[in-house]
Amino acid sequence: MPGPERSRVPHEVAVELAYQLVEAAQGHHDADRVESAEHEATEQGWDDVLLLLQFARSLAGLEDGADDTAHVDAMLTIAGRLPERSLLALATAVKAARAADRRGSTTTRAESAARLLVEAVVTLDDPGPQEPVVHRVAALIEVGNVAHELGFWELALDYFTLAEQALAGETSGRWSDTARRQQLVVTINRCELVLDWACALAAIGEWEQAGVLAATALTDRDPTDADWPPSWVDQYHGQQHLNAALAATGAPPPPVPANITALGAAIRAARAGDHGRAAALADGPATHVEVHLPGSAHLLALSLAAKQPGTTPAAIRYGDQLAALRWNDRLDRMDVMRDAIAVGRRRRDHEQLRRDFVIDELTGLANRRGYQAYLAAVGEPAGREPERDTRCAVLMVDVDHFKAVNDGFGHDVGDLVLADLGRILGAQVRQSDLAARLGGDEFVIILADTNAGSAESCATRILQAVLAHPWHELADGLTVSISIGVHHGRHHELPEVLHHADKNLYRAKNHGRGRFAATV
Repeated sequence: MPGPERSRVPHEVAVELAYQLVEAAQGHHDADRVESAEHEATEQGWDDVLLLLQFARSLAGLEDGADDTAHVDAMLTIAGRLPERSLLALATAVKAARAADRRGSTTTRAESAARLLVEAVVTLDDPGPQEPVVHRVAALIEVGNVAHELGFWELALDYFTLAEQALAGETSGRWSDTARRQQLVVTINRCELVLDWACALAAIGEWEQAGVLAATALTDRDPTDADWPPSWVDQYHGQQHLNAALAATGAPPPPVPANITALGAAIRAARAGDHGRAAALADGPATHVEVHLPGSAHLLALSLAAKQPGTTPAAIRYGDQLAALRWNDRLDRMDVMRDAIAVGRRRRDHEQLRRDFVIDELTGLANRRGYQAYLAAVGEPAGREPERDTRCAVLMVDVDHFKAVNDGFGHDVGDLVLADLGRILGAQVRQSDLAARLGGDEFVIILADTNAGSAESCATRILQAVLAHPWHELADGLTVSISIGVHHGRHHELPEVLHHADKNLYRAKNHGRGRFAATV
């Protein structure tokens, strides 16, 4: 594994800078640096950097209390252009986080945060080719954060663990600087998650389970150092102080604010059964805590404070019942989330099988089954007038003397020729069109909603692209040409249009090949 002193390519440096700006946006946003980085990324075509810079702008907007919807939407738009699936998962998880934030603050129905979380989880199952580990870790962290916010704590813990596994060894590798900062984020987020979860267990009287869980966050050494922002250091120490109290172990050495110390003492008293002392100690911290604490820690403090002498038994039972209802509701929602993720994964697998069924593996175009499915989709039942009788055009394509290519250069080279030709043809069709390999070296393109001359223009572009393609790079002395037959018609006449295009293909071959022949 290369060390951090390894020379960096400009794109990697830009990615590292973008992650620095994402971190800085949460308190020390540098708008000028973001704009400068964006200008360079636009010039260089670094879409992953542009996405991260939109993330930085989104976080800065949240810090200022501004609406960051435009930046989150821009992240999703950019992610759609990228091969890195992790960045699509990151953008989706950020949108889920914003939906979670707005659940209690809007009168209009926000998009489902849980549905978006499922989408991000399923997307992360399918990483892109050779994507930087820091992109995947960023998505894992964001998914973990959203799962924590929504109360899916088991899922959040899984994703923080996956992030730690992905970072293993990377803190001294290519992405060392960013990886070290990401490890810091995972450490503090895991600490907060465990505290939130353990406090919820304590609030329903499950003190032993709470202690076992809280102990998993405690470490033999203090991981904070000069790289940690001071506010994060205070937060980590305060939360670990409370985890230690829940685990009934010695308090960590660093000093913490007096109200955190009092809350920790209240937790220890409650564990020992001294509810009067616990109530007296928790009364102040329940209403004012300087260090950021998760919601369940505040609720536990209020629960302890409510059990002071003089509180009616009915009021105590009422509070305990509410805590139990919240806990059971969380478990039910967790079960629903697991089912939703399983359904999402089955749907993804089904879609992949469907694509594999209709896609030609060699060229990436539709195969004959996909071609037949397209014909069935645009066809009309017998005896009915077509509802959408628009003009279309068919281009039948055949490689000239393809047998000579296989015989002279080998079938492996022949396959490479077909694969490159598939990419050339695919580049010339729109989403509403079809490009398919019918078998061997036979291809078809069906252009939907065509105007006069558009099919001929398409055929000309294809011929020029084939002529300009560097076929010699596949094998010395290799040249390739194709013939194309073109015919226009209406959608309901498609079988007849295909027949005439096939006849025109043979006309093109009979007139010298490397050309197209067309009729209307």
